Amino acid sequence: MSTRRHLSRPGKVPAAGLAGELTVTLCLGGLVFLLPWLLPQRTPELLALSGLVLISATLVAALGASLARASDRADIGLPGAGWWAVFGVISAVVLLQVMPITTLVRWFGPYPETFWQLEQFEPRTWSPNPAASLRGWAVFAALFTLAWLAGQLRDTHRHWIWLAVAMAATLQAGYGLLAHSVGLEMGIASEVEGRSRALQGSFSNRNLFAAYLALSWPLVVAVWWLRDTPLIGSLPRELRITGSLLAGSIVGAAIFASASRLGAMAGVFGAVAGVLLLTRYRGQLTGFALWPAWLVLLGTFMVAVWMGLEPLTGRLAATDAEEYRLVAFALMFREFPWAWWLHGVGLGGFEAVFRLIQTDQVSGWWDYAHSDLIQWTLEMGLPGVIVLALVAGGLITRFGLTLERIPLYAGLLALAVVALGDFSWHMPATQVVLAIYIGVLLQPAKSGHSRRRTGTETVAEGSSGRRRRRRRGGRSGHDLLD
Repeated sequence: MSTRRHLSRPGKVPAAGLAGELTVTLCLGGLVFLLPWLLPQRTPELLALSGLVLISATLVAALGASLARASDRADIGLPGAGWWAVFGVISAVVLLQVMPITTLVRWFGPYPETFWQLEQFEPRTWSPNPAASLRGWAVFAALFTLAWLAGQLRDTHRHWIWLAVAMAATLQAGYGLLAHSVGLEMGIASEVEGRSRALQGSFSNRNLFAAYLALSWPLVVAVWWLRDTPLIGSLPRELRITGSLLAGSIVGAAIFASASRLGAMAGVFGAVAGVLLLTRYRGQLTGFALWPAWLVLLGTFMVAVWMGLEPLTGRLAATDAEEYRLVAFALMFREFPWAWWLHGVGLGGFEAVFRLIQTDQVSGWWDYAHSDLIQWTLEMGLPGVIVLALVAGGLITRFGLTLERIPLYAGLLALAVVALGDFSWHMPATQVVLAIYIGVLLQPAKSGHSRRRTGTETVAEGSSGRRRRRRRGGRSGHDLLD
């Protein structure tokens, strides 16, 4: 349980508390908008810059949260035991990985026996790259903080974050489509990794671009359906349907036009999951219509056909194009000792240990394992798997369907698909949105009573509320989407 105070306050918020919460909201929204544009090339320098921006903004947000907590009526509390357990496990393991303890180096260090026979070989830490381990921990601590703060924000401030996520994704997709349509050869939309130019927005390759959009796509569609969404929540339902259709179609078309097979599959999986979650509870959502969501899928297909599906279908037909990934995965499982998978090689240590087994079949720069799940398990071992289990258990325990949470679940499922075959979970722009989603979903779903006050209905409350309205002889003009 968390120590969050005053879940519901009808009174006014003191100026200091409001300023602190606004600071947190601005930092989260600023990161959502800025980070996608900081990685036109996946270089160590730009990755370090993105990490520095992320950590700096998190420190400012933490100061804002401290200011809010200084107020007696602040909503932002301290993390509960489960949160501290996750933070403590990761921090303790990383600390051991970077400590210059000879015993740990000899027992857990990912160094072949032949290396120990060299007189000049004197490793000092368990992790083969302690600097990368410390940078990784700093990013983890920042994301941990952002996740908690996102879950603690008031509904009013949190809906500004959803609007920022939807706008950032739509802008990124629109920029990618426009740049690709006019044949932009220079600038941040150009291909920077030596392959043929692809639709990738401001990202360094198509897979990272499509994964980011797949994570955000369900929210881009659903944000128009929430009554409390700033600027657009009070628009007439016709305009909201139109906005949802246009924005959703742009993002969906960009996913398909990117020709990323994994991204397209994840996007479809997330979209279908969102529709199924809504369909499953359609009987309780009396007065709710699913046809706007189906219109978005139809619009996506039409725009994607106009852009041209040949690159995607061609890559789908070339089933052996990604064979190098399977070769690399097989090489890892065959060559890395089982003990490394058990205790981990060190956070951020994948690049160093992969060079020990790299062959001509998987040549080139492998800074990531092209599978977030495999890399996390290799680097953090059994403790990392336990942390994943704790987070998954928390998501299951706090599971609750509302019109606000359904697109978050759908986006999370989409990115889980990406984690099997790419490294998007390591990209700061995706990490921030993912952390916000998880932070909100790990909070208890609010009761119908509290949702009725805020206007963001739970599934059950929406049904009972509409039944009462029908008995009174009328139907709300918001029934179609709310």
